[in-house]
Amino acid sequence: MKEYRVAISDDDEKTLLYICQQLTKAFDNIQIQLSIDSFTDNALLLQSVRSGEQYDIFFLDIEMPGLNGIEVSQRLRDTGIEKPLVFISNKAEFVFQSFEVRPFRFIRKSHFKDELPRLAKDLIREIHKNTGKKIFIEEDNSTNVYSFMIQDIIYIEVMGKYCNIVTNHQSARIRRTLDSIEAELIPFGFLKPHRSYLVNYRYIFSISKTSLILDNRMEIPLSRKRINEIKEQFMSLIRNRI
Repeated sequence: MKEYRVAISDDDEKTLLYICQQLTKAFDNIQIQLSIDSFTDNALLLQSVRSGEQYDIFFLDIEMPGLNGIEVSQRLRDTGIEKPLVFISNKAEFVFQSFEVRPFRFIRKSHFKDELPRLAKDLIREIHKNTGKKIFIEEDNSTNVYSFMIQDIIYIEVMGKYCNIVTNHQSARIRRTLDSIEAELIPFGFLKPHRSYLVNYRYIFSISKTSLILDNRMEIPLSRKRINEIKEQFMSLIRNRI
């Protein structure tokens, strides 16, 4: 039976025990075994991660004393951890606030047991989809081939006859047309806000009338003709994760 490491935080010990029990049952039903570490303090969760513990999924209560769920998620993202985050809360107003850290889903505590069977299947599908997912881009009129992890690409910008591909770690200038790269990336959550840009929706912090603001506060131009289309596409991608 396949085993996954899971971290769960909730400041109420009874709720924490309940979540652990329900998660174990739901994943057992799809032949998945969980190894669970539970925390009533998010500072201890971060300490565990910093000490070298690696988790496949995080289930986080948003309302916590000290570091709340969104704050600890931001710290996890800042260290390069892109594993699925699931927020568990009855406060629906936190949904939009949580977008910045790109959670996989937002689950209401009052509906946790009912929504869990589908969530378990969707999580495993997401993990399998993103594990080792690479795109290989061959340069025009050259034998050079470049490989990128899909989740690491932030945006792609046209520069003359080249495309500059910017990732979390580096950038690469490749002789290719944006249209040819777009066909390969659109199925993986990339948006085209402007004829010279492709943007990974996972790194979009907000959308204004004239630009997309990324998590690093960089602004990507947004064509007036594409505002409504981009907003609809972005919200559709978010809904599929939350």
